[in-house]
Amino acid sequence: MMSDATVTFDLEVEIDYGQLYIYSVAPWADDSDNDAMLRALDDARGSGRWVGVADGVIDLVVPFRKSFDAPMRVEVWPAEPPSDDDNWDHVVDVDFDVRNGQLVFEPSGGFTPIRCSEPVPSGRYRARVSGRGYAEMAKGAEGLDSYRIRLWPRDGENAAELRKSWPGWEHVK
Repeated sequence: MMSDATVTFDLEVEIDYGQLYIYSVAPWADDSDNDAMLRALDDARGSGRWVGVADGVIDLVVPFRKSFDAPMRVEVWPAEPPSDDDNWDHVVDVDFDVRNGQLVFEPSGGFTPIRCSEPVPSGRYRARVSGRGYAEMAKGAEGLDSYRIRLWPRDGENAAELRKSWPGWEHVK
């Protein structure tokens, strides 16, 4: 399928303790007491979306503990992209702002954040976070998960939306 994305690039991310934080500017950089990571996790779990947000941080929660070198595709679109939810295990839309042209992926547990090698235009976005390979990874397979974040401009504030839920969440503790 041809992409109408204006920016597309691929990188590899790490997931630890079942979480990956995505942000543009770390809210704790200027406030060491900021607990956005914990609040985003509470939002992810409490909402049943398994993708939470707080203070500009997206917390992508997965049903397994670790994943190294997981493929992540970043796409920036001029408008909402066409749905391809059938190709993914889990899909969630959230509001997300890029304030400094950077996108950062940080695994939970204190590993080094991974910054996108290419700039992402600053702006107010809707973000569609998608993941797949959950069933295989939850059963102990390695290297079968992959992710994508699609960004497109937004005007106002929107509620987070669970577009597709991986059915195995009910068995994850």
